Amino acid sequence: MPKTVKTIVKIAVTLAFFWVLLSFVRANELLGVFARVDWLWFAISFAVTLTMMAIGCAKWKTVLDLKEQRLSAFELMKIYAIGVFFSNILPSTFGGDVVRAYYVGKLIDNQPYAAVSVFVERFSGAVFLLFLVAFAPLLQPSLFLSPYLYVPAVVGLCAGLTIVWMFFSDKPLLLAGAISRLLFQGAGGLSRRRGLTFLAGPLRVMETLYGKVLGTLGRIREEMRVAATAIRSDGGFVARLLGLTLLFYVFSWLNVYSAFKAFGVEVNLLAIGALVPAIMIVAQVPVTLLGNLGYFESVFVFYFLLVGVAGAETLAMGLLLRFKLLCVGGIGFVVYMFYKRRYRLAPGHGENAA
Repeated sequence: MPKTVKTIVKIAVTLAFFWVLLSFVRANELLGVFARVDWLWFAISFAVTLTMMAIGCAKWKTVLDLKEQRLSAFELMKIYAIGVFFSNILPSTFGGDVVRAYYVGKLIDNQPYAAVSVFVERFSGAVFLLFLVAFAPLLQPSLFLSPYLYVPAVVGLCAGLTIVWMFFSDKPLLLAGAISRLLFQGAGGLSRRRGLTFLAGPLRVMETLYGKVLGTLGRIREEMRVAATAIRSDGGFVARLLGLTLLFYVFSWLNVYSAFKAFGVEVNLLAIGALVPAIMIVAQVPVTLLGNLGYFESVFVFYFLLVGVAGAETLAMGLLLRFKLLCVGGIGFVVYMFYKRRYRLAPGHGENAA
């Protein structure tokens, strides 16, 4: 799909999600929620966001320090903010992770390891989140009655175990590749014998897509191998990485809790802990622009309806989360404008600039 068409489709989907949100959340209800802002909790909510950012940078620095102990936490905070600007505000042709890897690679003069550091920091968080999706609903076991919780839980557990197996297995994709070849060859032979020639095209498409998936998994496996080699050089690294990852997700729950409290809404912290991992997974589907604007808020509203929180209250909370993200992105823009000019990344050049 051409880039222009893709952008138009995403704009239309963004507007559609906001139309749906505002169709069942009355404007006067939303204004009523905004009118009862608790400014102390509002400030605490911003402090929680900045703490999450600091924890993310500490985790990233932990990975970098395995090999390159040159960058301060403050330097990484600046680059992290630039990454938020590119990911959530600027409709650029590359995301914040690419930007972060680019700048760090320039500073340490080691672009490959900079990319690995970003991969390990993000990938470890993603794997941890998969297991949280599976087990966090145990904080409120009654939520497992909903397919919107138990389906992500089953998928998360299966995906997490598969990734762990890929990490420890010497040739994790060998068996999958052999089985897929047999299946496609068998299906192709059967369709020819039965005269079902119209299936030949779809089968080729499916085989091509499957080959691309295996290729992507192979590249992930290679990144994991590089990361594993680095990890073995420091026995306490995994403990530090997991500890910071857990702390980050605890603060992600506090982030939602404090945003609710900013509008005087009392929500059980255990319910937040049970729902937020599933929300974080579902809200990652890239269907709208600017950090999934509209869709992100819709997912929050839908899931918190499961625990009886009114749509207007959750929408106000989600908009506050969005506002805080925009503020961090705004800081990132200021940092970007005054950052070392020899490292400046032009937004229009896409991946080629990295």
